[in-house]
Amino acid sequence: MMHRALLLPIITLTLAACTEGTLLHCYKPLPADGWDRRDTICFDVPEAETDISGTLFVGLRTTANIGIRDIVIAVEQTGETLSRSRVDTIRYALTDAEGKALTGGVNTHQYETQHIPFHIQKGQSCTVRIHHLMTREVIPGFTEVGIRISQD
Repeated sequence: MMHRALLLPIITLTLAACTEGTLLHCYKPLPADGWDRRDTICFDVPEAETDISGTLFVGLRTTANIGIRDIVIAVEQTGETLSRSRVDTIRYALTDAEGKALTGGVNTHQYETQHIPFHIQKGQSCTVRIHHLMTREVIPGFTEVGIRISQD
């Protein structure tokens, strides 16, 4: 009986912590030896139950010392049922001129890019593919890449 009394507040707090309007939010790990230019991270977006007009954000998680000031990534939205594909190139600042991270954190840092328009019609599904476009073949220090899709 005591366990049920504790369970209700936990469930309530968990549901309240969910971001309203977030349709999908997930991360995938990158290889421990670095993010290779050929490593394309793919996220499958399930079939939409309604028309969705929203925003896509790319999340990057890094170790404290990544050794670069910014990163350029390609974000492709594609699918068999989509009427057209969309590819965005994003340059994202990670540190200031002195090399200090632009986010908080001691051992790790989390970044979220500017918004990218996201549209999908009822009955459609798609895949979001992300890879880096940096000159260096392998970029160390990136631990995870994720996406967050929010409905407007």
